[in-house]
Order: sequence, then C-alpha cells, then structure tokens
Amino acid sequence: MPWPFVGRTELLDRIRAVFAEPGPGPVLLVGPPGMGRSTLLAEALARAPLSRDDAVLRLEPAGPAPFASLRGLLPDGFAFTGTPDRAVASVTGEVAARLSGRRPVVAFDDAHLADAYSVRVLRQLRNEHDAIVFATAAGAGALPSGPDPLDCLRYDLGSRTLRLPRLTEDEVAGILAETLGGPVRPASAEALHASTGGNPGLLHDLVVRDGLAAEMSLSGGMYQLSPIFPGGQGRAAGEAVTARLTDAVACAWQRLSLDQTGELCRLAAWHGLGRSVAPVWAMALLLRGETAAARRVLDTHADRSPQAEIARAMVVGLGQRNIAAADAVLAAAASSDVRHRARFLACRAWLLAVTGTPAVVELVDPGEDREAALFSRAAHAVAAGRGASAVSHLRRSLAAAEGLRAEMPWFPPYLTACLIDALLLAGRINEATAEAAEFHAGQRGCGWNVAVAFDSLLAARGADGGNSGEAWDGLAGPDLSPAVPPRRPLP
Repeated sequence: MPWPFVGRTELLDRIRAVFAEPGPGPVLLVGPPGMGRSTLLAEALARAPLSRDDAVLRLEPAGPAPFASLRGLLPDGFAFTGTPDRAVASVTGEVAARLSGRRPVVAFDDAHLADAYSVRVLRQLRNEHDAIVFATAAGAGALPSGPDPLDCLRYDLGSRTLRLPRLTEDEVAGILAETLGGPVRPASAEALHASTGGNPGLLHDLVVRDGLAAEMSLSGGMYQLSPIFPGGQGRAAGEAVTARLTDAVACAWQRLSLDQTGELCRLAAWHGLGRSVAPVWAMALLLRGETAAARRVLDTHADRSPQAEIARAMVVGLGQRNIAAADAVLAAAASSDVRHRARFLACRAWLLAVTGTPAVVELVDPGEDREAALFSRAAHAVAAGRGASAVSHLRRSLAAAEGLRAEMPWFPPYLTACLIDALLLAGRINEATAEAAEFHAGQRGCGWNVAVAFDSLLAARGADGGNSGEAWDGLAGPDLSPAVPPRRPLP
C-alpha cells in the first residue's frame, strides 16, 4: 500500500533556500524516531534545484570504526596514518578527488549514530570544498552514550537545526484519504492523530503494517473506523500504544468530545483494550442516544468492575428505561462487591430518584469513596425537589462533581443544568444568569450537549431511547437486562 508524503511545506521551503545561499552552514533535521526525518531528507533532495555541478553523496552510519561511513568513497585498501587531524585531511582529499571538482551535496541519514571521524570530514568538505551538508538526527533521548559526533557540525559557523513537528490533524486526514482512496470521517482522523501523537511512523505502522486500513469502512461517502470490533482483531498493543490510547480516551472523555471518544474506544478495542475502555465507551454512546450500541459494547467487552456495573445500570435504566432491571444490577453488585457497596447503593438511590421511581433506598456511609459521596449528594438534591429547597444541595453536589471530572465528566453539566433550573424556579434570576453565562450551546466544551442528552433520556419515559444508527448496521446485541420479577407496588 503506497504511503504518501503530506505537509512539511515550510521545512521543504527552508531546505530549498539553502541551495541559493553562499557557503551555507550544515543543516540538521532533528526529530524523534518515526517522525519522518529520512523521508523528509529524501523528498527535499528530490525537489532540490540541483545542477550538473552538484554531486549527491548519500551516507549512513556503518559502525564505530574511524571513517566507517565513508568507506564506499575510499579506494580499496586505503589506510590512514598520523594524527587524527592528518587522517581527516587525507580522507577529505580522497573524497574530493573522486568528485572531479563538483560541489558535494551530502545527505547523511541517522548521523547521530556515525563515527566522529566521518562527521569531521563533512565539516572539512564544507569549509574547503563548499559542500552543502544535510544530516538527520534523533532527539536527545536516542543519542548513544559518550560524546555526540554531531557537535562539530552543530557548532559550526552558520549551522542551523530544523525540528520536525508532529503532523496536524488535517495532515493525518490527508494521508489517510490518499492511502484509502477517499475522504475520512473527521472523528476517525482525530482519533488516529490522538492515538499516534501525530507521529508518521506510528501512523504508518498502525494503518499499513497492523492492517487497520482493511478495517476502515465506507459510510456516507467517508471512511471511518468499523462500527464495533469484537475485540483484539488488530496487533496486540504494546506498553507505549496502551498508554497513548488510554490517555487519548481519557482526554477526549474529560472534554466530553463524545464522537472522538467513541472512535478512540473503537481503536482501543481493535488493539484488544476493549475491557479497559468499555465503561467510558458505553456512556459516550448512551449520551449520544445510541442505547443499542452501548448495550452491545458492554456485552462484548465489559467486565464486572464498579465502573462497568454502573455504566450497565445507566444504560439499562436510562437508555432502556427499565428501572427495575437497573435496580437489580446495582443491588447484585452491592451484594457481591462489598468494597464498593456504598457506591452502588448511592448510585441506585440517585438513579431511582432521578427517574422518579418510588422506593425505599438504603444508603451507607460513603467513607472516602468520592463517587459514592457524589451520588449520595445528588440523590439528596433530587429528593429535595425543584426550586429553592434544592439549590444548596445542588451546589454541594456540583462542588463534589467538579473534583471528579476525570472519572465522571458528565456529572457537572447535568448538575449545572439542574442548578440553573432550580434558581429560575426560585426566582433568583441574577444567580441563574451568572451560572448560565458560560453554559450554552455556543460555548464549546461546557457540556451543554450532555445536559441536553440527559434531558432527552429522562424525558423518554417508557421508551427504549436507543438508536442503533446507520454505522451499527442495526445490530443491537443481546439485552443486558437481568431477569427480575415485577416490582410490587409500595404500600
């Protein structure tokens, strides 16, 4: 599969300008592994305004022996004697003699791994024979132990260092579009950008080597990650990939970027990380109104962790509007997981309260469990009713929710909307206006979309609320609701 060269326009222009300068200094192209140093150098030479009087010398490191990288330019059996300075001068003369008066244009790839003698020859070629020297090098973390062989170029007169930036989201989208033969859904491109850190090498390995390109499906004229991965279809993720994907999912979820969260979770599942992202993935789908998809994710990937059990109860209770089943999920979890019993019971109390389900709830001291404390406070706020009596409870709940944005970023927007509503009902217009100043549809990242989603879920009484969506091919997956007897009416 061909891999296109995209972007780097500014760097190419700066490299091209070097050929028009009189006696330019060495140019170092620096970037971490996979950032495309070698590709950029090759592309720059292909576009360079070379003349018949230029001789391109392509060099690579060949070991620690003196002049190892230049052996191909020296006569068979060539041996140097004398001091290092004399040896460098001798080799420089031999190389220049082979060029027959042409200007050397040196392209030294991975020069940070070269022997110091070869690099000194390049400096002398520049000083004595007007050579144009380009060298690629990794960042400081990839340098070998001992003296840096590039110091003699780095501190030479007129030397400059060009650092390769990470690819932008638009550049990643451009590469994917050219590779796949069509435009790519923005959320999919954003997910791949976030998971690779904009590193071209990592992107290539993921799309081409690991075969993700074959898993991209065409929908509505745009390529996107396949709707759902049964789990572990791609290459197993290593430590670095796992950490990068986990961080990317956490960041997107905390920003409440539901579309990107979903795409990143699909990618994580493809790498066999579905279990760790299933609770977040299911919640993101639920908030997008895709209850059927959320059910399938939980059934395919989720374990019995507290996060997964609470997500399961939310999907069953709010998405399917089966409060009895959600109640049973949390009650069973509280019985089997004593350590998180307070959290499950507090979540149950909140879920029953927010859905207006009459029941006798059991609450225990949350202790140091902040999530249990939050659900408990939110349940008390709902029980306080609407208007003035709920304001103080909602403010306390909101303060607790702000401290848990990383774990439950959906809670603050939901509580903020409740607080604004309570203030308006209490006639405290100025306070409501102040709260709403940065909480509206036009304020990106404020969570307004989540507040609207919760309002829709709570308003859909008696309805499933699920929407498999075109991308899910109508596959709802099995019903996760446990079999429970009908609830008896409370006396």
